[in-house]
Amino acid sequence: MTVNISNNISTCEGNDTKVQVELSSNILKQLLESGLLHGGDCKCLNASAKKVLWQALLATSTNDDLHSENYLCA
Repeated sequence: MTVNISNNISTCEGNDTKVQVELSSNILKQLLESGLLHGGDCKCLNASAKKVLWQALLATSTNDDLHSENYLCA
């Protein structure tokens, strides 16, 4: 799976440099669960990557540990 993540890493702070990284689906799920990576930060480069990302987002959004009553908004 290839994930495209944008970061400001150039010497001129206003420029976005795009980086393509290949991750296992397990690592992707762990990053999403930890909050270090958000679905909106990813750009899928092919249909397979899109399917894996959507499945990981669905799995993390339905995780009971993350969505206990303490985290619900009124």
